[in-house]
Amino acid sequence: MGKIIAVTSGKGGVGKSSISVALAVGFCRMGKKVLLVDMDEGLRCLDLLLKVDTSTVYDLADALAGNDIEDVLYTTPLEENLKLIPAPAGVGMIEVIAFADFAEKVKDMFDTVIFDFPAGINIPLYNALPKETMFLTVAVPDPVSIRDACAVGTSLAQNNLTARLVINRFVYKQSCKYKFKNIDGIIDSASIRLLGIVPESTELAMLSIKHSLRKRGKTARAIERINRRIEGEHILLPKLKKI
Repeated sequence: MGKIIAVTSGKGGVGKSSISVALAVGFCRMGKKVLLVDMDEGLRCLDLLLKVDTSTVYDLADALAGNDIEDVLYTTPLEENLKLIPAPAGVGMIEVIAFADFAEKVKDMFDTVIFDFPAGINIPLYNALPKETMFLTVAVPDPVSIRDACAVGTSLAQNNLTARLVINRFVYKQSCKYKFKNIDGIIDSASIRLLGIVPESTELAMLSIKHSLRKRGKTARAIERINRRIEGEHILLPKLKKI
């Protein structure tokens, strides 16, 4: 049985989908067989980030309608062991009961399954995921984003769902000198247990254009720390100036 991860955010624009791709690629580089599922029906983007947009025919709606899951999987250029299921092109295509059945099936087919949810809160679909799902809430170190992350985390906690915080686009001087006193101030404002911090990254910002992620560098190390923590390892947070 594989690990199930649901990536969420408050408002959009925090780099949630880029983080989802980076986590998926990172798990592949750890030898995992990974499935990435785009949940943003009508506004999908993972097919563009992973450079399979020109070959996309089937999507999540087809899987939920009973098509063989193998027929809906797309192999991505970034990693051979990374498969993608695109979101439906139309809105209102993800039915809760069918989605719950789908989630149960794919968790036994892959080592890691990552669901990239659209910004906002969708408790019915969250509750349809297997009970062992870990929810990651992505935010940038900005007061508005952190407040929105707190709202997501509160909703998850009220439904007994495990939430962890991923801080993206972190720049030490900006985040801890001008906006928050320190990292504890960010965590306290979000009211979610911290899982990891990802630095400001040009390669994540350019993912839809370059379709590549380096195996070394600050971004790769940050993603590796998060993935290893998800796997249950105790990995200390480095000094913030070095992230």
